[in-house]
Amino acid sequence: MTAKNGGFKIQVLNVRVDLFTMKPFSFSRLACTALLLVSPWAHAEWDELTKDDEVFYGWDKDSVQNKHVSRLVWTITNLTSSIKLDSGAEYQSILTRYRINCKADNFLKLSESIYERPNGKGKEVFTVDKPDWRPNDTAIRPGTHIALLKKQICAPTQTASAN
Repeated sequence: MTAKNGGFKIQVLNVRVDLFTMKPFSFSRLACTALLLVSPWAHAEWDELTKDDEVFYGWDKDSVQNKHVSRLVWTITNLTSSIKLDSGAEYQSILTRYRINCKADNFLKLSESIYERPNGKGKEVFTVDKPDWRPNDTAIRPGTHIALLKKQICAPTQTASAN
């Protein structure tokens, strides 16, 4: 670092950057990058469906899409302690995309990703993305987090995006 005219300049790879004017790098580039990192597109906000001492079930309101009598939605399952897979990898969160049929009272898992840390962070240790891995819809059982999810997204007042 060198001082010049009362200001500080940093020399990195033979490029000098004035900390006060951010030249040759513009302040607007730095602000845009920072805004992008904290933007709502960078992460989902998970609304609680249910939780206890060992598990949190949440859903992303912004991910809900209307498809006639069905709804598509992303959910998260966060565990308080890691679980080990047969492969030896450990995980603490699961992101799942569901199709909920509001009229027939059934659901289908469309995609599932398992991560080593809570909130879908860390390494993705396992994934299932084929909608045909469970070809038949499953009945929604009362008292489950899926029943709570259906109640939230199939309610007449739900303002999901129409796609």
